Amino acid sequence: ILDKTPAEVIKAGLFVGGWLGLVAFMLLYKSIGFFALFGALLIFTGGLFIVDLVFQNEYRRWQSALFDGIPVLVNIMPSFLETGAITPREAMNLTIPFLPEPLRSEMWKVVDYTARTGRVQQALGEFAHRASHPVVDAICFRLSAAWDAKITPDVFADLNDQIKDMAEIAAAKASAAKGGLLALVCVIGLLGAGLIFGYPGIKYMFSTMGGIFS
Repeated sequence: ILDKTPAEVIKAGLFVGGWLGLVAFMLLYKSIGFFALFGALLIFTGGLFIVDLVFQNEYRRWQSALFDGIPVLVNIMPSFLETGAITPREAMNLTIPFLPEPLRSEMWKVVDYTARTGRVQQALGEFAHRASHPVVDAICFRLSAAWDAKITPDVFADLNDQIKDMAEIAAAKASAAKGGLLALVCVIGLLGAGLIFGYPGIKYMFSTMGGIFS
């Protein structure tokens, strides 16, 4: 999900929504004729919203899994810094094997990109942008400010309370996202069922209107 551009997300939404709309039109055309177009447009719009919610939910899942690894990072990395003989860069290299995914892959990308280019601020800045959280911003800022220097082991000590809050908020957002997706699917299902099972009433209404104007 993080590797997709906005254009790719839009294309995915149009593809899924288009196919759902086409199938709905083919199923409803024999029953209600031209008015199947309105049902197809409704299903098409619902398909767009579903794809958008799926991508958002996938990002929240990635973000929540990423946040699960932050406490591990701020607890293990200072233990290497306590020796007083290594830099944050060296401590990060030693910490990465202990990190859970996807934080392990993200920090490995940071270390690898920095080793190849020397642009530690850019690497950590891009990671903080993807994570999109103040605590991650604070961690990345402190690391980038002293990547090859010496820092004290208590560099992350003041973030403990914020990290706890971050984990609780991430869990609440994940639950809300799942509930919202389920609600949308149920609404679209009810609308589709209404179009199908409400056809006799719709046909009667239009036939009555046609009789009035004839």
